[in-house]
Amino acid sequence: MRLFTHFFCCTLLLISSSVWASSVWKVSKEGQHFYLAGTVHLLSKNDYPLPAPYDTAFEASSELLFETDLNALTSPAGLSKMMQQNTYSDGRTLEQVLSAEVYQQLKHYATERQMPVAAVSRFKPGFAAMMLASVEMKRLGAAETGVDMHYLQLGQQQGKKISGLETTDQHLAVLDGMNQLDADVIIRSTLEDMPKVEGQLTDMKHAWRSGDTDKLERLFVEDLQQVPQMYEILLVNRNHAWMPMLQALSGNEHTTMVLVGALHLAGEDGLLKLLQQQGYTLTQLKE
Repeated sequence: MRLFTHFFCCTLLLISSSVWASSVWKVSKEGQHFYLAGTVHLLSKNDYPLPAPYDTAFEASSELLFETDLNALTSPAGLSKMMQQNTYSDGRTLEQVLSAEVYQQLKHYATERQMPVAAVSRFKPGFAAMMLASVEMKRLGAAETGVDMHYLQLGQQQGKKISGLETTDQHLAVLDGMNQLDADVIIRSTLEDMPKVEGQLTDMKHAWRSGDTDKLERLFVEDLQQVPQMYEILLVNRNHAWMPMLQALSGNEHTTMVLVGALHLAGEDGLLKLLQQQGYTLTQLKE
């Protein structure tokens, strides 16, 4: 299973070939509208500039609404809290939590990547998997500023209102939920995914760049559904929790750009489907 990719909500690279559609939608109802953009959280330097529809939505919006309050999450206090919550406080490490077989797999991977296993093993399994994913993305040249941080920085420069669909505590609770799942399943699946990723990047790129949510569903969501608890924690529960806030945007006098990980848009439980069920008209922006 491609589990580690889901920690980044479809951490895909971009390509420079031209396409007709994008991962940006204009969401309209009763004469009001907002923009909904699927994001990738890590990119490479060559992925900029981003597709034109992102700037179109950004320039038309006075407010940016991210998955969480990125200012709070990335502040010293937020980062400290994240590290504290995801590090074992009782002296345990993954060596005590994992089976001997899976721990040896983790140790072997760390050796291959020339990193001390202790750098990962002190973390709880969900966070450790995210750290491993970050190492792999960096190896593939995809560990630079992603869509979210790019527009956060631009929004701050231009004085746009910035907020989150989740509080920092709610966002960290998602990681905590991942930490409660079977540690062997999380780490083994993450390690098994590593050799496959580079060969899958082309499909990933096309699906994200073209806003092909059906392909994203086939590539990732269906795979994620094989672990129902993970699917609920990462996507379903959050999507449904966000809907009241998205619906409230219809009553705003100003225009908002909502930026969420691309996987939140795909599938029967995705935001696009949920919004359609509530009577919204979705218009996919084109390049």
